[in-house]
Amino acid sequence: MSTVVGNQIFGKPDAVLEESLNQRLKRQNVNVANISNSLTPGYRALGFEFEKQLQAAIGSDKDLIMKVSDSRHIKAPGMGADGVLKPDLFVKPTESIGNDGNTVDVDQEMTEVAGNQIIYKATIETLNRKLGMLRYAINGGR
Repeated sequence: MSTVVGNQIFGKPDAVLEESLNQRLKRQNVNVANISNSLTPGYRALGFEFEKQLQAAIGSDKDLIMKVSDSRHIKAPGMGADGVLKPDLFVKPTESIGNDGNTVDVDQEMTEVAGNQIIYKATIETLNRKLGMLRYAINGGR
């Protein structure tokens, strides 16, 4: 797991983009698992949320927060004591349950997969542009 802290070449914004990619991959896995289990009797659809925690990490000056050794110590909102983002994995609340007890709404899951993919690709493009600018600078503008 990575932390939302920058280094000398890649700053905090790049670390946030990297963490966003990691969390979006996890969300994709949750959505795919839901879709895969759409015909499994009694399966409860899961949700995965990380945006609020990531926003809290961005809003805090993580570089100034002391390292802690216990989960009860003071830490940044949305972050664990080890400085790692703590997303929420939960059973989705639902109003409709199928006759077999399954709560997966395939249309909703597919919509979430598509939206997640769009943001993932946009994040990759942003990082690629940053790397392109660094490559340009390293090559002396050639």
